[in-house]
Parts: sequence; C-alpha cells; structure tokens
Amino acid sequence: MGKKKQNSSSDKVTQFFADHQKALENPIIKGFLVNKNNYKLVVKAIMEPTKENREKVDEAFTKHYHQVKRIKYINNLIRFVSIDYDKKVRKLNQRFLLILDQPLSDNDRSTMKDLIIDNNINLDAIEKLSLKNQIQNERLYKSLDVLTQKQVFILEMIYVNHLSLREIAAILGSTPQNVSNLHKKALKKLQKEIS
Repeated sequence: MGKKKQNSSSDKVTQFFADHQKALENPIIKGFLVNKNNYKLVVKAIMEPTKENREKVDEAFTKHYHQVKRIKYINNLIRFVSIDYDKKVRKLNQRFLLILDQPLSDNDRSTMKDLIIDNNINLDAIEKLSLKNQIQNERLYKSLDVLTQKQVFILEMIYVNHLSLREIAAILGSTPQNVSNLHKKALKKLQKEIS
C-alpha cells in the first residue's frame, strides 16, 4: 500500500508539471524551481494542498521574484551608468582634441607635435652625426648605397638625430607627408636589398 501511495503521489506531481508545462517555461519560474528547497516546497504543496503549504510556496516565490527584480535593476543600472560614462569620456576626448601626441587622422601617424616647428634646430650638430657611422651590420651598410641622398638624409634625421617629420620637412622645405612617404620608400628599398 505504501508503494501504491508513493506512485500516486509521484503521478500527481508529474501530472501537475504536465498540465502547467507552458507556465513552467517562464524563466522566473524555471529559476525558482532550480533551487532544491523551492522545488521541495512546490512538490509538498502539490501532494498536500493545504493553505499553509501554498502560503510557504507563495512566500518563497515572492522572495525569489523580488530578488530577480533587484538583480535586473542592478544590471540595468550598471549598464546605463557604463553607457553614460562612455559618453562622457568620448565627449571629453572630443572637447580636448589638441593633445599633442594624438594622431591627426586614422591613416596618418603624424601628430600635432610633428606640426610644431622648432626654430632652434642646430644644423651644425646635425651634420656631424652620420647614419653610416652608426651602422655595424655590413649588409645594411652596403644597402644604403641604393638610396637617394635625400632618403639617406631623412633616415639620418629620424634615427640618428631623432627629429620629427615636421622638423625634417622644415629643413628640406617640404611637407611632413612628403617626408613620411620618402621615409617609407627608403625602408622598403632597404628591406628589399637586405632580403
């Protein structure tokens, strides 16, 4: 008789879940039933449908529901605060664009600092330093001969004298973009020659 009662009880629970399958697909209810204690309360209320058991399920579900609402509120709060913070940072960055190290465009790596002309360039000190005097690799030394005089000069100014593109452009009476192009061509020629 005990087995028969157990079977009818489990049949009752199975029947309840089958009858309410659509409602049980709700994420809040699913989350509620994942908790073992809540599941036991529901099973007990199905098997013994007393007012006390129903109230226990209602109380547990109310706690669960309020907790889910709090978590959702906090998630939304975090999301919107982060969006507001991102907007403020972007607005500040757009407001203060004249940062000297910031690139002028996405394609060009020259900066505002490169555009500032230094009128105190000491050409005498620059001429004393030579790129060929700095190179110890024999292959690289020989490959410098394939470059034009202007390209060698630009490489010397950048790598030996540490001048900016704007400063080199001022010395050559050219533009920083032209100096940048000559620099890139010189590096490609050297790479081709070495490999």
